[in-house]
Amino acid sequence: MTSNSNQRWYPLFLFNIYRLIVAIIFVGVVFIDIAPDFLGPFDSRLFLVTGWLYSSFAIFSIFTIQRHWPSFHLQIVIQILADILVIIILMHASGGVHSGLGVLLVVAIAGGSLISEGHTAGRTAFLFAAIASLGILIQVALADIYYWSAYVNYTYAGMLGMSFFATAFLTHTLARRVRNSEALAKKHGLDLLYMEQLNDQIVQNINSGIMVVDILRRILLFNETACKLLGLDKNINGCSLKSIAPKLTEQLTSWKQDGKLTSATFRPTNGTVDLIVTFTELKRGNTVNILIMLEDATLTTRRATQLKLASLGRLTASIAHEVRNPLGAISHAAQLLRESPHISTDNDTLIQIIDKNSQRVNKIIENVLQLSRNKSPNTENFDLAIWLQSYINEFIQQHFLTKSDIILQNFDTPLFVNFDQEQMFQIVDNLCENGLRYTQGTPLLKLTIGINSDCPYLDIRDYGQGMTDKTKNQIFEPFFTTESKGNGLGLYLAKEICEANQSFLNLYSNNNRGCCFRISFPKVTKN
Repeated sequence: MTSNSNQRWYPLFLFNIYRLIVAIIFVGVVFIDIAPDFLGPFDSRLFLVTGWLYSSFAIFSIFTIQRHWPSFHLQIVIQILADILVIIILMHASGGVHSGLGVLLVVAIAGGSLISEGHTAGRTAFLFAAIASLGILIQVALADIYYWSAYVNYTYAGMLGMSFFATAFLTHTLARRVRNSEALAKKHGLDLLYMEQLNDQIVQNINSGIMVVDILRRILLFNETACKLLGLDKNINGCSLKSIAPKLTEQLTSWKQDGKLTSATFRPTNGTVDLIVTFTELKRGNTVNILIMLEDATLTTRRATQLKLASLGRLTASIAHEVRNPLGAISHAAQLLRESPHISTDNDTLIQIIDKNSQRVNKIIENVLQLSRNKSPNTENFDLAIWLQSYINEFIQQHFLTKSDIILQNFDTPLFVNFDQEQMFQIVDNLCENGLRYTQGTPLLKLTIGINSDCPYLDIRDYGQGMTDKTKNQIFEPFFTTESKGNGLGLYLAKEICEANQSFLNLYSNNNRGCCFRISFPKVTKN
């Protein structure tokens, strides 16, 4: 049985409890002969039998209510009509209307009006009032005809009948207002529940981490993004902020001291990315909580970088034609000078410098234009090991290496990845070229294929001296380079291309024995 169904039947159940108590009291006081003068003096036997039948009817009604049979509306009609009949008989056994038992009819009519539901509730209430009034008049008339009572008062019976109709009207009006208020409250409750669910969904799925702590710095509220950014994988509700995020607690203490809403960039103890945190006081009465907003600093920096590169790309695209025309003329002039028989060996060296720098300028223009074009990848499903072996063979021939200079460590089973093969070549070639520039000893490079949490990965490792911390933090920034001949766009482009293919490029390890870059692909897909 549903909760709504139980709430509907519960008032009727309580009314039957009242009916049973009244019947037991009437029977009890008459049976043990302690009843007042107005209970059953005319016919005590009829009063007792009717009382027993009334109590039995109340018990039976309770049983039918628990069974929810027959229907709710039919039970109300049957029970109220039974109340009217029984009370009139008890009134007759007590000497008529002057006994005062007619008040019980008012209670029965009021109860029936309040419990009745639907558009027919008003008519049902007035039906009960009409039947009760008619029953009272019939009883008074019979008492007058057969001299059952010494006191016959038609005026009192008429006034009692009017009270029945007044009770039916007032209780029906009150019940209708109560039901309207209940429906409105229920609607508002559903709206509030919907808003609560919507707010909870927004909080849980927002890209920013959200936490609320009280004045004792205990966590009251958090979302999944906050746990992810802080590197937590447990339910932290009610935990002390200091015990799970000590560095964040330090930022909170600094905010309390200097009042700056936004902190400097910091990395949590268990986190993997740098964060920017914003603090705001939440005042509610005498309670002051603190709202903590966590933002991935990497995303913020990336957005700023993308805006900068987009502007640069548009600027470069607009002047590329103007730059390439004189650049082409310079390259052509250098070629003509090289073919001239009057050029000395020293001048030939200068021509080579002109040619190399012209190519370098052209390459820079091509890379920046590539940033602004945002070419969509043409992904294909292919075996990563077979593709890498083909690339390594070509790389060895191009750089005049031996097979022992580059090692490919395969996975036990074939791994298929979805990636644009041309863009894959660009990424791997850039990483291998960089590694070859710094590596020492034998082997020069090691490429490893593996799988981690159902996700394939490719490691490209060199055996150089590693990077400094300053260099490590800037390698994926555009135009950052440690080489005088580099343009600083290779690793940035590689990372952007990986993300366009739903993959991820990062510096997996860095020490004095070399660097390792890892490309993490989406979950394994079979061919």
